[in-house]
Amino acid sequence: MIRRSALLAVPLAVLAAGVFVFAASGGDGARGVDAAAANARTARAPSVHYAVVVTLTQRGQPMTLHISGGASRDLLAVRLRLDDVTLKDGTTMPGTTGAVRLRPPFLYELAPGGTSVLGKRWLRMSTDGLSPRSQTMSSLRALTPSPLYRVVAETKLRPTGVDGSFAGPAASDDPVVVAALSRLTGGLEFRSLRVGIRVGRDGLVHRVRIDGRTADGKTTLRLRASLYGFGRPVEVVPPKPGTFVDQGLVQLRS
Repeated sequence: MIRRSALLAVPLAVLAAGVFVFAASGGDGARGVDAAAANARTARAPSVHYAVVVTLTQRGQPMTLHISGGASRDLLAVRLRLDDVTLKDGTTMPGTTGAVRLRPPFLYELAPGGTSVLGKRWLRMSTDGLSPRSQTMSSLRALTPSPLYRVVAETKLRPTGVDGSFAGPAASDDPVVVAALSRLTGGLEFRSLRVGIRVGRDGLVHRVRIDGRTADGKTTLRLRASLYGFGRPVEVVPPKPGTFVDQGLVQLRS
């Protein structure tokens, strides 16, 4: 990571340049559901698998970032893909890919877009002694559904009339909401936030959607998330020996 890894900086760099997207699908609905209780149960699930697609569109120009993976209390396996972007003049800006694997005591990051670090595809760093509030761990949480649970918890959800579906506004000036979305939006703040969820027959949240726009109306946010595989094992396979380099060695040579 070398203070901030290249991969974990991808969403921030993308949004600083303009925009980004998340998309997904989910499970069946349930009758007589308490939305807040369902969200709390989902947040407490021992593990979750997910696919998220966030869309930030600025002046009609969208950029799409896909995040998919699985997370449990101590394990994380995430893949990222930033789609190509075609500008109005026809120029195509190539996208990139990346991955993160957390299996204490190590965190592995795949160099974005097929690049390398000292000739290796993966960067390895020790997680021993890392505070849960460290920048590294905060960046990792941003790649999981954890921020979505916090936004949903702060939203005034009401039944939509569709079985198991709820929707409502989230206060754009709520510090919890702002903090939860900050890493997903490169620090951009959105107004007119609308949040929706779909609760499955298992009483857990299977779909989350968040829409909003910036105060000047020039950038819109469209986030879609699909959550599934609750309680299923999260498989984290460390990269093969010889394919990674330790962070300490990179720092010595930088």
